[in-house]
Amino acid sequence: MKGTGRRAVQAVTGHKVRSDEHAVSEIVGIALLLAVVVMGVGIVAVTIYSQPMPEKTPQVEILISASNSFVNLTHNGGDPLEEGSFYVLADGTRLADPPTLSGGSWPWSIGEVLQYSVDSAPGQVLVVYDGGGGAVLLKSATISGAAGTAGPDLPARPGGGGGNYTSPTFNTEEELNAWVVDQFVGQLKNNSIYLAQDLKSDNDVWGSMGFFNFTLSDNNTYLEIAQNQNDNPNRYNFTAGDRMGIHLDNSVIRFFAIGHEGWHISASGVTVYKNGQKLTNTTGNKKDYIKGGRIYRYSSFNSSVIITTKGGLQTELYINNTPIISGTWNKQITLTNIKPAEPTLMILDISKNDPNYFLGMVDSIAGYT
Repeated sequence: MKGTGRRAVQAVTGHKVRSDEHAVSEIVGIALLLAVVVMGVGIVAVTIYSQPMPEKTPQVEILISASNSFVNLTHNGGDPLEEGSFYVLADGTRLADPPTLSGGSWPWSIGEVLQYSVDSAPGQVLVVYDGGGGAVLLKSATISGAAGTAGPDLPARPGGGGGNYTSPTFNTEEELNAWVVDQFVGQLKNNSIYLAQDLKSDNDVWGSMGFFNFTLSDNNTYLEIAQNQNDNPNRYNFTAGDRMGIHLDNSVIRFFAIGHEGWHISASGVTVYKNGQKLTNTTGNKKDYIKGGRIYRYSSFNSSVIITTKGGLQTELYINNTPIISGTWNKQITLTNIKPAEPTLMILDISKNDPNYFLGMVDSIAGYT
């Protein structure tokens, strides 16, 4: 061991160490060995840290439906996805890109629908993320129903995030329906507001002010509008890209919405707009009477609707499935900016001869404390 330092110095410098240089040579030798070790560690560190960091897998909820002609993917929450960062397999066959995007421009975000063309209804659809670091399965769905009549994908799992998820097997249609209802109820428990009042007279009807706006994604949406309740309505059709506005002013209205592909509507005392222009030829303060209609698909929705209840009525209010009011309530309750709850569901029933209901989400509530 004593000669180790001398040999190291002699190998590096070519100088033979004298006996009186032994102490110095031991120190120099150790220093040289440490330098070699430090250099080695540095090389390893540079090698490791120069590698690209693994890419984060996006967390996204996707609803899938299929027919003999199309596979539709609805972004139901989570991270947006860029074009080319994922692909779709139908029964093991990769579907051709690019799909039709309801919003018109990427990235694919919540509420927007991707549509792929197919020759027949698939039995299984996979969505695979391929944005870097290897392929990751975001969603696996088995489409219920026989080929040609494939039913919709089951509701997204509570809690968010993608993953390998195959729907359960059901023996009857009733079992499937019961399971779907349970899924909706489970998700709505922590993301919804329910308000209902029993009316004593027509004077107790809720007040409504504001508007709903939709950008439409196909050519099937229509409204049947008359000027009076007993008149035959005229049918007004909308095309993809049209912007529909429904303005409320103490209106009587019934909305039922489930998913991003079906709003059933009837209303009186409203004003309907198409691309910013009043749809009908009414003059002055005359309002429209929507006798029926349906919004089939839309790429964006926004509202600024304020609902105000009456005091002194039997009232039920639940916030995130927690009972807040159950009994006679003497204050007005104001819901500001009502909108659908997730998974996209909204019921709004303001009528003069029935109880009034609302199920959905709001930006704020006043009057319940």
